[in-house]
Parts: sequence; structure tokens; C-alpha cells
Amino acid sequence: MYGLPCSAQSNSAFDRGLTEFRAGNYSSAASLFAEAETASPSTTDALLYRAKSLVHLQDFAGAERALRSYIPAHHDSGDALYMLGFVLNRQNRPAESLATYTQAAAITRPAADDLKIVGLDYVLLDDYNDAIKWLEKAVTIDSTNKDAWYYLGRAYYARSRLTEARKAFQTVLDLDPRDVKAENNLGLIFESSSDPGAAIDAYRKAIAWQQASPHPSEQPYVNLGNLLMEQGETKEALTPLEKAVALAPDNAFCRLKLGTAYLRTGNLDAARRELERATSLDPENAAAHYQLGRLYKQAHEPDRAKAEFDRTAELQARAAGSGSAPSDH
Repeated sequence: MYGLPCSAQSNSAFDRGLTEFRAGNYSSAASLFAEAETASPSTTDALLYRAKSLVHLQDFAGAERALRSYIPAHHDSGDALYMLGFVLNRQNRPAESLATYTQAAAITRPAADDLKIVGLDYVLLDDYNDAIKWLEKAVTIDSTNKDAWYYLGRAYYARSRLTEARKAFQTVLDLDPRDVKAENNLGLIFESSSDPGAAIDAYRKAIAWQQASPHPSEQPYVNLGNLLMEQGETKEALTPLEKAVALAPDNAFCRLKLGTAYLRTGNLDAARRELERATSLDPENAAAHYQLGRLYKQAHEPDRAKAEFDRTAELQARAAGSGSAPSDH
């Protein structure tokens, strides 16, 4: 993500840290950069590279601490400010991230990846118009930035701009012909466009592409299962929905859909397990409480059913008039 320094720096711990960093040994690199900073405070880029190492380790709070210690002595470092903006975004602090990117842009012109994160900050702020504006700028600067195209597609989709979303995801596939997320999202677009056959084909293609992945996504499985269920093919939906839950056991949406499928096929014990788990994972999900109420009604537990239907009505009333961004299902 970030380049290595152009000039040599004499601190031996720093040099050893760079060697470890280049080798991808980020934990040992971070320790060596901390040692270098202790030995020669503020005289090298040790804290900057410690932050870069910690970003690779997904330790964003630690990276923020390193950067906030580094920046006062290197206030003209656009690199450090852009990285801090990224770190703040990853900690779900979009307003602070945007303010930091504004500071950085006053020093160094932003790259496409920087504008991509600005767009994602606006997504976190539920401001899709500005998100689209900055993501469009990102792909204008770098038309090969696959991630920027993907997030632009998601932003278009959130605003029901389906034609533009489809073009964005197709661009991702032009850049990477077996991109699972883009193909899965094309399925969502086909589904929204009332073309279930094309959607099912897209979900199945995404599933096939990720068979060899060490970290397959549950999304195409749950999307396929949900659509099959909507098409009246509930028994066929069970296998992909069970796979989705196996891949993401703490995903309430997957549990809800599998529980609903079990309920429709008369497997009340399995439905109870899944729907009770879904409401435990996401207590504010009105649909999960409604399906659980239906289960209790079929199981002849009227008091429990009434409690769930009452909870459903309460959540629906609370949500009336408010909108939320669509998820990546």
C-alpha cells in the first residue's frame, strides 16, 4: 500500500525492521520499529513504518497511536495523514477520517485509493450521493482500480441505479474475470430486475468460482437459497442455506433464512433452533421475530407467539419512516 523510503536511515533497528517489513514479517517489523523509535525519538520514520506494519496486522488502534505520535514531528507528511485517514475509516470513524483526508490533500494530491476511502467514509455516513461522487473520481483517476469500481457498484445499487451498478460490476469482472463478489452482486441486480433465472445462474457461478478458496463467502449461498425459496423451491434451497450457516454461523440473516426454510418444510425443531439463534444474534430484526412467532404458533405455544408478534409490531413501528442502507446480501 505504501512505498519504502527513498533515503537510507542509519538506525540499525530501523534497518532490520525494514528487512522484516519487506519480507512480510510485520509483527517482528513492528517491534523493531518501536525499538528504533525508542533509541532515536523522532529522527527516523520508525513510527510511520510501525503504523504500516500494524495496518497489515489489522491492529488499527495501534496504528493510530503510532501515527499520532509520528505526525507532530512530521507535520508535512501527507503519507502519514492519508494512512491515518484510512485507519480511522477502518475504525468506523468516518467524520474524523474525512477531516484527516482534507488535511492530507492540502499537502499531497490524493491517489485513487485515497478517494476510494473518502467514498467509503460517506457510505458510513449514509451519504450515498457524495459516496458516488468520490468513487467516480477514484475510477476516473485509475480506471483499473477494481475495489473502487466494486464499491461504486455497491453505492449505485444502494440508490437503485441498477444499470450503472451493473456496468460497474461488469467492469470489475473485465478486470478480474472470476471475481466472486462482483458476480454475486450481478445476481442481486438480476434479482432486483425481476430476472430470477439470470440471478440464480450468477449465484451458482459465484459459488463455483470460490470452491478452491480458503475463505469462501456465505453470500452467494444465502442469496441462492433465499431466491430458490422465493421461487417455491424450498427443499432445493436447504442445501445452499445450510452451507451459508456453516460458513457464517454468527450471521443472523443466514440463520433467519435457513430457519424460514425449515419452517416451510415442517421441520419445526430445526426451525426453532435457527430462528431463536437469529433473534439472539440480531434482537432488532423484525423479520426474525415474525418468523419465530409463526413457529411458536405452529408449535401451539400461543403466549410465546403473541410475545414475538408484539415484538415484531414494536420494531416495525420504530422503523417506520426511517431508512437503512442495504446490506451486501
